[in-house]
Amino acid sequence: MELRRGSLFANLLTIGNGICGFAALVKLSQLQLAEDNSLANPENLVFAGYLILLGMLFDAFDGKVARMVKGATELGAQLDSLCDLITFGLVPAFMIFQMQLGTSPRWMNVVWFFSLAYFLGALLRLARFNVENSPEEDAHLCFKGLPSPAAAGCVASLVIFQNYVLKAEQAELKWISENLFSIESMKAFVTAISYILPFLGVFLGFTMVSSRLKFEHVGSRIFGRSHSWEFFVSLIFAALLLAIVPEVFLPLAFIGYLVWTPVMFLFRLVFFGRGSSQADEEEPQVLQRS
Repeated sequence: MELRRGSLFANLLTIGNGICGFAALVKLSQLQLAEDNSLANPENLVFAGYLILLGMLFDAFDGKVARMVKGATELGAQLDSLCDLITFGLVPAFMIFQMQLGTSPRWMNVVWFFSLAYFLGALLRLARFNVENSPEEDAHLCFKGLPSPAAAGCVASLVIFQNYVLKAEQAELKWISENLFSIESMKAFVTAISYILPFLGVFLGFTMVSSRLKFEHVGSRIFGRSHSWEFFVSLIFAALLLAIVPEVFLPLAFIGYLVWTPVMFLFRLVFFGRGSSQADEEEPQVLQRS
């Protein structure tokens, strides 16, 4: 099978995503317990989280590059789904499980099933993507169900945020402890993230396979249409926050993206008697994406 130069470059980006996933798995497998049953090397969790985010960058550009150079191939689509399953399916599920090291065996068994629910959600979503995927640019404007990179981003960003606060040495947190609540209170709150993640994983698994929840494609919304001046200013402000405190901005962005669609779905269902918006009914063809 011969590959054109454009499709070869796109496939290399996809492979970069897969490499990030493999490296994250290695880091997670090297987690160790200290004498007090706490993690001796939590920096491995943070490193694995950033590898997931790096994999998201590769995944964001490989498809666009393939379509730009008209190099979209069946091989590329299959390779993309396999790499996505590793980086955005297997790694977050394993991360949720590994964060429970040192807890009771019974709880570990429960978390095993919760992690499996997340992994199966990603697996089924990507299988559906392989069947329904279209290489056309117009078929990449919104998502049927939560995209697997966004689900993985929720897990990775919360893990990064937890370790960021637990260090409690960052100057950015001083104003919070001086004006809102103490660092000790913040630490107690973020410690609970480890026990929230298994339940969040089940919810993420469900939203990934849902066919009624339609999530907007953020990239297409930002770059694919004209915007008002207010939108441009908001985008600049968000970029500044991302540059200054990425550990805080990323979980807010991912969780906000996750929650917005189900909340609006319930709002329409309760007040208008339908889960979909009028726009959804007028445009029933919703694109699939990883």
